Amino acid sequence: MKEEDWRVLKIIEISMRYYEWVPMPEIIKKTKLDKKEILYRLKILDKFKLINRSSYGYRLSHRGYDALALNAFVKKGIITAIGGKLGVGKEGDVYNILLSNNREAVLKFHNLGRTCFTRGKRYRSYLADKRHISWLYASRLTAEKEFEVLTDLFPIVKVPEPIEQNRHAIIMGKLKGDELKRVDLKQLDIDINKLFWGIINEVKKMYELGYIHGDLSEFNILIDEDGNFTIIDFPQAIKIKEDKDEKLKLNKLPGEFKVDIEFYLKRDLENLLRYFKKYGINENLDAIYKYIVEK
Repeated sequence: MKEEDWRVLKIIEISMRYYEWVPMPEIIKKTKLDKKEILYRLKILDKFKLINRSSYGYRLSHRGYDALALNAFVKKGIITAIGGKLGVGKEGDVYNILLSNNREAVLKFHNLGRTCFTRGKRYRSYLADKRHISWLYASRLTAEKEFEVLTDLFPIVKVPEPIEQNRHAIIMGKLKGDELKRVDLKQLDIDINKLFWGIINEVKKMYELGYIHGDLSEFNILIDEDGNFTIIDFPQAIKIKEDKDEKLKLNKLPGEFKVDIEFYLKRDLENLLRYFKKYGINENLDAIYKYIVEK
């Protein structure tokens, strides 16, 4: 990749605010390169699958957006190496990385697909009022949202440490452990009841800081062999203490976009109660809910 390649890629990114497919004349106008040079650069970008092309023009691929974010981190001197993939989530991919200070961390790319984006718009206020939006831009907004939530919660709540964000990508502190779903707690030398209440107390602290996870389950709680846990995946988090402008904006949205705080908090708690029931923990949903919301 030469600097001219990055230049063409960035122009396509910027122009996608106004075009579904960016036409060649627009790329020539913005890059100020001649057509022959641009065709050569587009051929390289297409070879590496960083763009998609059609008879209407060009647009970034998810891989191209990944490259732009990764290049930004490298140019800032933040990342020195990228390792294996940790996993593929509903809305993104996660990789092990090495920072410039030799610290291990993780890099998460938010790549919203049509299915989860449509579902997500129903309860994400930062997407709900945007009727025409590209999946790439939606991914960026989602990453910004998750980074904001992590910044507000860390280190009071047991969540990943937010380090840096660019476009649709977030760098976070190293994640330890496996998904709760994949672990047999009976094989660990821990007090399962204590673990349950430890998670509930993190949900309570989260609530006191003004947030509900919104999609909490055994799939987004990591636990290590010592019973230490981390709550992950916050792009769908619901902010309870909205400022006045945000409340006014939400009130203007159609009914399906308005957030039912009690519904989403109880759904999170129901997921936890369902999972821990197989370990003999039978707590009352309403009692747990009352414990969370009352000071």
